[in-house]
Amino acid sequence: MKKLLVANRGEIAIRVFRACNELGLSTVAIYAKEDEYSVHRFKADEAYLVGQGKKPIDAYLDADDIIRIALDAGADAIHPGYGLLSENLEFATKVREAGLVFVGPDLKHLDIFGDKIKAKKAADLAQIQGIPGTDGAVDLDGALAFAESYGYPVMIKAALGGGGRGMRVARNDEEMRDGYARAKSEAQTAFGSAEIYVEKYIENPKHIEVQILGDTHGNIVHLHERDCSVQRRNQKVIEIAPAVGLRPEFREEICQAAVQLCKAVGYVNAGTVEFLVKDEEFYFIEVNPRVQVEHTVTEMITGVDIVIAQILIAQGKDIHRDIKIPAQEEIPCLGAALQCRITTEDPENNFLPDTGKINTYRSPGGFGVRLDVGNAYAGYEVTPYFDSLLVKVCTHATNFEDAVHKMQRVLREFRIRGVKTNIPFLENVIEDEQFTSGQATTTFIDTTPQLFNFSHKRNRGTKILKYISNITVNGFPGIDKTEKRYFDQARQPKIEQSDRPTTKHILDKEGAEAVVDFVKASDEVLLTDTTFRDAHQSLLATRLRLQDMKGIATAVDQGLSDLFSVEMWGGATFDVAYRFLNESPWYRLRKLREQMPNTLFQMLFRGSNAVGYQNYPDNVIQEFIRKAAAEGIDVFRIFDSLNWLPQMEKSIQTVRDTGKIAEATICYTGDILDKTRPKYDIKYYKDLARELEATGAHILAIKDMAGVLKPQAAYALISELKETVDLPIHLHTHDTAGNGIITYSGAIKAGVDIVDVATASLAGGTSQPSMQSLYYALEHGGRHAALNIANAEQIDHYWEDTRRYYAPFEAGITSPKTEVYRHEMPGGQYTNLKAQAAAVGLEARFDEVKAMYSKVNMMFGDIIKVTPSSKVVGDMALFMVQNDLTEEDVYAKGEELNFPESVVSFFRGDLGQPVGGFPEKLQSLILKNKKALTDRPGLHAPAVDFAQVQ
Repeated sequence: MKKLLVANRGEIAIRVFRACNELGLSTVAIYAKEDEYSVHRFKADEAYLVGQGKKPIDAYLDADDIIRIALDAGADAIHPGYGLLSENLEFATKVREAGLVFVGPDLKHLDIFGDKIKAKKAADLAQIQGIPGTDGAVDLDGALAFAESYGYPVMIKAALGGGGRGMRVARNDEEMRDGYARAKSEAQTAFGSAEIYVEKYIENPKHIEVQILGDTHGNIVHLHERDCSVQRRNQKVIEIAPAVGLRPEFREEICQAAVQLCKAVGYVNAGTVEFLVKDEEFYFIEVNPRVQVEHTVTEMITGVDIVIAQILIAQGKDIHRDIKIPAQEEIPCLGAALQCRITTEDPENNFLPDTGKINTYRSPGGFGVRLDVGNAYAGYEVTPYFDSLLVKVCTHATNFEDAVHKMQRVLREFRIRGVKTNIPFLENVIEDEQFTSGQATTTFIDTTPQLFNFSHKRNRGTKILKYISNITVNGFPGIDKTEKRYFDQARQPKIEQSDRPTTKHILDKEGAEAVVDFVKASDEVLLTDTTFRDAHQSLLATRLRLQDMKGIATAVDQGLSDLFSVEMWGGATFDVAYRFLNESPWYRLRKLREQMPNTLFQMLFRGSNAVGYQNYPDNVIQEFIRKAAAEGIDVFRIFDSLNWLPQMEKSIQTVRDTGKIAEATICYTGDILDKTRPKYDIKYYKDLARELEATGAHILAIKDMAGVLKPQAAYALISELKETVDLPIHLHTHDTAGNGIITYSGAIKAGVDIVDVATASLAGGTSQPSMQSLYYALEHGGRHAALNIANAEQIDHYWEDTRRYYAPFEAGITSPKTEVYRHEMPGGQYTNLKAQAAAVGLEARFDEVKAMYSKVNMMFGDIIKVTPSSKVVGDMALFMVQNDLTEEDVYAKGEELNFPESVVSFFRGDLGQPVGGFPEKLQSLILKNKKALTDRPGLHAPAVDFAQVQ
């Protein structure tokens, strides 16, 4: 024998090629078209396409083409492997008729043991006890008659079956009829023969098999037994050698019975005699006249290479003299070994084989670990055409317990990503007490439901690599692809620490009222730093990451202890953190609180929307506030996008109940000094301030979200409010028009207590005025800003360096935009609306969109415009420009127009009631006879059952 063809694929073909290589034999592989990238074809010296034009499996069953290839390649032997044609008598006959060596048993043995009925008769002649069964193949009536004689349950089996196919258990006549029909159909499809026989079903046995080697010189030995009891639907899952827990005398009886049967028929080559064992009785099942998938564990405990032995036996070699296998009593049984088959079967999807590309493949290893790999490597495309086996893994140790521990480690060490595998299931099996005790039987899996409770892997490495790869190739969503830049590490500030009490200390020790008293008593203007929230929301599309916040958080906490608060949560940060940054805002809050224990944390909270864009049930709002307070939020700036008090009342009370600071907010719009717009005059703001004070607010906030509060109006507004309410006043503006510092100067002269500012590097434009600029603007004046300017400037160096990372998200506003006084668009919305316009092809018409935004506002009745009401105005403006509609067109064609959903929702009252109500004519056109709400939307939302949600 000089050249051998393997009539198989995958792992077993590679196993045989390796054996041939060690014997100095040339090798020939065959492969189906769908297997052209299979590893086995590259492991052979030559490889040829088989069964061209046929279906994948059919190609490997094309006996004539396989023999043609062998002859054309000059092979003188064929090894069939396991499965496929390995037990096919017709194929073996054709091989030998072609003058080729068939590496396997004699034809007569394939004839006997390839037919389970003939095998049973051979066992009877050898006086080996078998399971009571029919005498040959039977029809349905014969099967029913057998069941009546021997009783249920019975096993229905395909005469030529194997691998668990063509087998059914029947426990009554109905199951017999159904199972017989199914087994017959399956047998015809899988084996080309529909012959069925029936035997008594042994309940809950162990499945023990004995490995046999026989040569042409009459020598037959066993290589001990294997326990193959761990099965699922008659398919072996895990194999163990030797079997655990058998008495030595009983073990020897089984092995000798196997040898006795094989000697009776003069068996040649490798084979496996299989038994069912119950209550120290064993029953013959069948002989597999081929190498088995699980031959590996026997090799590990005996040191015998079964595949090499097969090839040498086929050459006529003597087992003892030539192959050097010791006499029977001297064949070793060293330690214990077990094998797991790693497949792409998905245990959470009824073990259906998964398909797709393997993204990551990393094998385990180490002492006592053996891998027999088929097709398992990064980049391999798992197809649905063939067996789902990726790799067989065996572990060997001095005892079964240690072999199990080693297998547990090995399964944990595997990293296979891209396709589902059965590893989670195997982990559960080998960690189950019934398995580790060695007591598992053939029904173990079917009767142990906890094996199917899986813990899901996080796959962190794969997720990160996929993310990096995607960004590298496709860029980040919303960012134009540019040349990659590298940045120096941001400068770390050198700060002077302060030991003065902070507002956070006062709140924690004395409560919210004490903070209010402190603010009232302060001669200095107190500052809130918005850098961690509104500044980057306005300038950088809210993209500032926790990683960059953590880099400066401790310095801010220790160096800016004069601050009233740091606004660092709420607004759009929730949505963007989840959708774009892949961060948890709750995690952000917890981590920053750890680094900033001395700082008052402030958030922007929509009274009935929390941090979302719809109205939520009252208990959701209340539970969110309680949770946020518990996690570290101290000041809740509560506002309603329409300044509608009923939407804020419950939130204010809930914040008070938590012991935190309720900062009730009036959203500023219009111009109190413009007599042509009387809707939002000074009286409106004074009346609303009184109502908010009456609800229990600790602080009154004026939220100038668009930056339209002019300096003279600021002075007038704050002066009047100071005379109206006995609350500290906190002013928020945006520097869009460039007048922010002078606006604050007017407000400070009028007695405002707190103002919102941002660090210089993230100030100006649609952000807040600069804290450093405000400090110097007030220096040597009547009231100065409470700020350690040296520390603030040092900290700003960090932000200056960090901002460069976010250049792709810059809003592109490089100069003051005084047009904001006309369109009154909130700072955070300007850049978002510009991006929306570009997305629908209106980038070149953005000036029209801005002008339309102003017109829509007036059509809607001159409403308060802040998220989410500002979004409604923006959506309508885009809708009208995109469809070339004028205000007159809307009224003329309104009945036919399909208005944006946000607009319909607004006019339905889902956001609440605007000042002065809705324009009735427009509301009627938009709602088209739908009923509108006139009370608080939260009243109509059913409470959420949090226990059920969890």
